[in-house]
Amino acid sequence: MGPIAKEFPKWQKWTEQIRTDVENRLVNVRQVFRFFVEIVTANSEHIAKNYGDVFIRFVARCYVSHAAMAIRTHVKTDEQSISLMRLLIQIRECAPQFTFPFFLQQFPRDPSYLRPQTVTFGLFSKDGKTVSPALVQKDIDDLKALTTKVEKLADRTVAHLDKRGFDGVVTFGDLDACVDKFDRLVCKYHKLISGGGYATLEPTILADWTTIFTVPLDVRACARQY
Repeated sequence: MGPIAKEFPKWQKWTEQIRTDVENRLVNVRQVFRFFVEIVTANSEHIAKNYGDVFIRFVARCYVSHAAMAIRTHVKTDEQSISLMRLLIQIRECAPQFTFPFFLQQFPRDPSYLRPQTVTFGLFSKDGKTVSPALVQKDIDDLKALTTKVEKLADRTVAHLDKRGFDGVVTFGDLDACVDKFDRLVCKYHKLISGGGYATLEPTILADWTTIFTVPLDVRACARQY
């Protein structure tokens, strides 16, 4: 049994764990936060008159901290980590052994079901024969470039109170770019490792959770009940 055959079951397990974590901690959370921003924008006059900025800043800080830590999780490469970055590095290292015949062994063609194995494998291979380390490396480099500032923010101000501080600037746009990249890469590598197809991890929330914003929330009334 070659190295790729030994590693592949682990990668499949990791891929599902990574997909679930990125979906729940980044993509889903951003979806909820974006709706919150829409509510705040639509009710800005009322919020300003009622000192709502205290709560707004609290929610925004919570989102930034949460998103930054989730991003940090998936760019760490220590031996105890299950992360997207570590998965990509291991795939890059095994790329010469990751052949198209091996890919077909994992996901055989079925005449009754259209599964575009050649197209999928082509996303990772320049010659159609083996996974190309350079293509995986590009994904690694792109991810590093997008997440460097966010990782530093998380390391120095959220996970730790670092004496060096953090003198950079991370915007909501920076976080959005990171989440978008994670969404695309997780969907992309899920096709290679698990054979499944996701266009995006962003869910359609069936329950109308936004109903809570259609009625006033009276904290004083709640307090009188106890």
